[in-house]
Amino acid sequence: MFRRLTALSMMLMMLTTLVPVPAGAQAGEYPQRPVTLIVTLPAGGPTDAAARTLATALSQALGQPFVVENRPGADGAIGARAVVEAAPDGYTLLFSVGSLVALPHLQSPPPFDALRDLAPVAAIGSYPFALFVHPSVPAANVAEFIEYARSRPEPLFYSASTPGEALAATAFMQATGVPLTRVPYKGSSQALPDLLAGRVQLTFGPVATGLPHVREGLLNALAVLTPKRLPALPDTATLEEAGIRGVTVPSWQAMLAPAGTPPAILDQLASATAAALETAPVRERLTKLLLQIELLPPAALAQRIEADDALWQRHFAATAAARQP
Repeated sequence: MFRRLTALSMMLMMLTTLVPVPAGAQAGEYPQRPVTLIVTLPAGGPTDAAARTLATALSQALGQPFVVENRPGADGAIGARAVVEAAPDGYTLLFSVGSLVALPHLQSPPPFDALRDLAPVAAIGSYPFALFVHPSVPAANVAEFIEYARSRPEPLFYSASTPGEALAATAFMQATGVPLTRVPYKGSSQALPDLLAGRVQLTFGPVATGLPHVREGLLNALAVLTPKRLPALPDTATLEEAGIRGVTVPSWQAMLAPAGTPPAILDQLASATAAALETAPVRERLTKLLLQIELLPPAALAQRIEADDALWQRHFAATAAARQP
């Protein structure tokens, strides 16, 4: 009996070595359970839509759910800190906008170090920005807007839900001398109703957010913050065409992981993201969202973060100097 059992055990071992193990069943293979993708802005905005598009593609490619979790607030610091403090195992990831890099310079004490505490995975593109105004503002172009804003006894109100939007407004004020007053919001889904109602008069925001309301006559687009005019707004001039230079917004959309995440996992996520951007359904969806698709692999994204970090340092230094008596 013992010999029969031994022979049977040996046969089973041989069969196990001959039969390939199904994909996803190998010990240590990533991912083996659902992955949380934290978005630093509320649901319903363009960043949330881009994150959900990517999450769906990664779920299909890697065989586990990528679950989007919105954690807005504190200009994105709440969601970012949740990822920075998470285990570096690939199961808690961050989807954020370029203004993430501003937070260590904007808040005291710094909530994290974007260069040290986060590992770049990939950027998928950027959202072009535009200057949108409520129809109550009597201006058909930037020159008329500047003239009107300067003639008022009180500054106009602008909405800003990210440091990037505030940066654009600040750069515009510095370039034109026009005073504006910020009204902060957690996200575009909160800011937009006040803009449409005229409680705030303008915003420097993503074209994806404002364009539908421009087409309905509820908002006016006075300029785009891009080097060239956009196909979606062919009759809207760029700020440079209006004679205003230096107003830029780091508006990339990217996935990052906690520092210390194994390189193999980062490479797998980066490869899956790159493959997803090559598929027609993903490209069509992102194009409809008006995202300008541009893949940045980990090394290129790290370089972009370093460059943006220098940009924010200059911006806040100039802002602080302007406040000195």
